[in-house]
Amino acid sequence: MTSRRPFLAPLLLLLGAGVTVADDHNAVATVNGKGITRERLQTRVDATIEESGLNYGGITRPQQFKQMQRQALDLLIAQELLWQTAEREGFVAETAEIDAAFEEVRREFPSDQALANHLRKNLLTEAEFRDDLKRRISIRKWAYGSLGETIRISEPDIHEYYAANQARFVQPEAINVRHILTKVPPDADEDTVAAARQRIDDVLAKARAGRDFAGLAKDYSEGPSASEGGDLGFAQRGTFVQPFEDAAFALEIGEISGVVRTGYGFHIIKLVDRREGRLIPESEVAPAIREYLFEDRLLATMANKVKALRDEASVEILIPL
Repeated sequence: MTSRRPFLAPLLLLLGAGVTVADDHNAVATVNGKGITRERLQTRVDATIEESGLNYGGITRPQQFKQMQRQALDLLIAQELLWQTAEREGFVAETAEIDAAFEEVRREFPSDQALANHLRKNLLTEAEFRDDLKRRISIRKWAYGSLGETIRISEPDIHEYYAANQARFVQPEAINVRHILTKVPPDADEDTVAAARQRIDDVLAKARAGRDFAGLAKDYSEGPSASEGGDLGFAQRGTFVQPFEDAAFALEIGEISGVVRTGYGFHIIKLVDRREGRLIPESEVAPAIREYLFEDRLLATMANKVKALRDEASVEILIPL
């Protein structure tokens, strides 16, 4: 299931800004008299091509490129229509909200210079990016504050979705293991392998004699989890390499394996806990389902709103497409 925050990524792709005031020579389209710049269209086209898993060399037909241009321009027009609506209805973001959003973005970059380089690559100044954030936040506020008020998710809605999608709510079997690793290089000679095997056998003897497994892992393991007592946390099938997985899932709780060889070296594994697979009860996932259904309906409502706004708006395309 999704939470509201991840939902905002695709939502804000539809609802973000991406429109700056254009003069007559630089506009590719106008929306109720507000221009969309050629630079913003190019940035959006570049993103569309990247999202398609292509590059310019992979676009062999002019019509394919024209279609991408039109898709990008349609998105920018939708963004501008929604921004104008949010502004008109009084959902404009406050300065503190913009500052907080900018700071959140800044933390995703290792330095201010890295952020500046990213903005420059996308043909944006910091002021333009802040304006972009203002529009995005404003449209989000409008979406939840205006359209969101019209959406109701009932208990029958939740039950119907749960019943029709139970495969999504199956929690697979998972185990919590600790391990001790003695590394063996892939190109190790026989003497190196034998020495590593002797070391792990000595540790295994200590473990089976009753020594604390976590303490042994801290003292002897050469794996990255050594400082955590060899704890690998809960993991489902498919997480570990096959020999390790087969041995780990075959153990009983508290049982210690024999020596297991993998491409990393020699392991000793202890099963700490097992969580059996189950169908998560509806009561546990109902809040997540409610959130998912709300966001799904909100996005559909917004798509219909964009269509209605465009039908009513004065939109002029100024370039051949």
